[in-house]
Amino acid sequence: MEKNEISLVDHISLSLNGAWQFIKLNPKAMDHFDTSSDGFWKSFWAIALVAPIFLLGLKFSPTLPPEQGPTISLAAYIIEYTLRLPLLALALILFTKFLKIDAYYSNMIIAFNWLWVLANYIIFPITIMNNFGILPKEIGGLALFAAAIYLMVYVTWFMIKQSLQISGWLAVGVLVFQGMFTLSVMLIIIRIF
Repeated sequence: MEKNEISLVDHISLSLNGAWQFIKLNPKAMDHFDTSSDGFWKSFWAIALVAPIFLLGLKFSPTLPPEQGPTISLAAYIIEYTLRLPLLALALILFTKFLKIDAYYSNMIIAFNWLWVLANYIIFPITIMNNFGILPKEIGGLALFAAAIYLMVYVTWFMIKQSLQISGWLAVGVLVFQGMFTLSVMLIIIRIF
């Protein structure tokens, strides 16, 4: 049976295994993904898979009283969350084309989307334990910082380098662009809504 003929559940399972291989810094992690056009579009199931913890995060995240900071509407959070991966994919196709490193663009998006799922499911429990005082504040904050740096910076850099088959320095540029773009979109949506 070809990869695009397997069930969606099996496809997700295989893709998450590929993302796990990236977390383990396996240079052959891309071998675990369906890199067909069907695999590209199925990678956006990541949005639905992360939605439960996104919604739980909205419910259980501590909020600042209005006098301590601006309030962000629920609509802004939901719109930003829903548009994050599609807008990033659109921006990255333009960015990688500009740098002439777009030959494996779809591989990067596929890997990024599935890695994003695992990263969220790893960071969320640490965040909850930190917010509810299950972990001492200092330890929880340090664990959250370490997990975020490892997953969102180092592993993502490694994934970009491997999936696009580019140098480490070019991967740094793509990582910085991805981070700046995501932050900019979030700030724009928050201002609008």
